[in-house]
Amino acid sequence: MTIQELEKLVKSKKVHQIRAGRTHRFIDITIVSTEGRFFVRQYKFRKKSWYDVFLISPDGQMKIGDTIIDIDGIVPECLDVLNPKVNKAYRKLLGLIYPIMGLTYNRKKHEASILELIPKNL
Repeated sequence: MTIQELEKLVKSKKVHQIRAGRTHRFIDITIVSTEGRFFVRQYKFRKKSWYDVFLISPDGQMKIGDTIIDIDGIVPECLDVLNPKVNKAYRKLLGLIYPIMGLTYNRKKHEASILELIPKNL
């Protein structure tokens, strides 16, 4: 699979799955892509969340339908540059739902919790 094929697959669905590590379960999440890169945000801030596990060790997987891709989940540099692009990707994917979601969370906190999902072996 190429990055372009993976990007098309990600854009074909609104709900995806990720797991941090190899022993955790897959959880539902929305992955967005922009410029051939893949991103997720944390929306529930709990102790020992998937986000925290990725911060300790970047190894994990993303699942779209029956396709499982090994990934590294890392905090990207240049969040100020990325956030507008990621916001636009969320708006495009989720449509009217995205602005409504914004009423229920702290935007700055969520924007600071971006992880980039970097596919391995593609």
